[in-house]
Amino acid sequence: MEATPGRERLIEQFKADGLNVMFGNPGTVEQGFLDAVDAAEDFHYILALQETVAAGIADGYARATGGAALLQLHSGVGLGNGIGMLYQSLRGHTPLVVVAGDAGVRYDAMDAQMASDLVAMAKPVTKYATRVTDPRSVLRTIRRAVKIALTPPRGPVFVALPMDVLDELNSEPVLPATVPLTDVAPSPASVGRAAELLASAERPVVLIGDGSRSPGRRTNSPPSPSCWAPTCTRSTPPR
Repeated sequence: MEATPGRERLIEQFKADGLNVMFGNPGTVEQGFLDAVDAAEDFHYILALQETVAAGIADGYARATGGAALLQLHSGVGLGNGIGMLYQSLRGHTPLVVVAGDAGVRYDAMDAQMASDLVAMAKPVTKYATRVTDPRSVLRTIRRAVKIALTPPRGPVFVALPMDVLDELNSEPVLPATVPLTDVAPSPASVGRAAELLASAERPVVLIGDGSRSPGRRTNSPPSPSCWAPTCTRSTPPR
């Protein structure tokens, strides 16, 4: 796959996950990334005048659409301004994918004026917070973040994106994130899709949780060796 700058590939990953609208309030370190946003087709940036407002709009958009929303905040103070609203999104289980730029990994030892531990700031108000430091892991990190945001209980996630990492050429494949189906009972469409995959597989493998071997068992203690079948006689009543 032809390599392109990480900032451009990042936008393609967002689009693959259905995130083609970004709400935010940028700063200087995001300039290169926003140039890529401006050049991208079918990708829209909604500018807010302050980070709390941007976070609130993104929260409302996610609630209205039923999916995830993409929020971009500036490094340091910008993320700090949005913390209160992110806390409300965490309480309300709103799936937000929050990204913030920082100057770059190469400047970590400089302790510059805008330097801050973005992950530590975001961790108390998100389900998941991380920082990408390897140019080869930008897209896979975003996919993981999207998956965590949309997996019940839903909630906001945060990814810090150093600009020198996004400047590097990136050849990662652009693939939609995989979100697990957590319904108590599978939908007919899900069962049909699983049947299609199994029918067309040459060497099918099914990975199932260990609870499937003991349907109907409600005790917290392991069953006796003679009590694996659903119709077995229990030695103790279920709790």
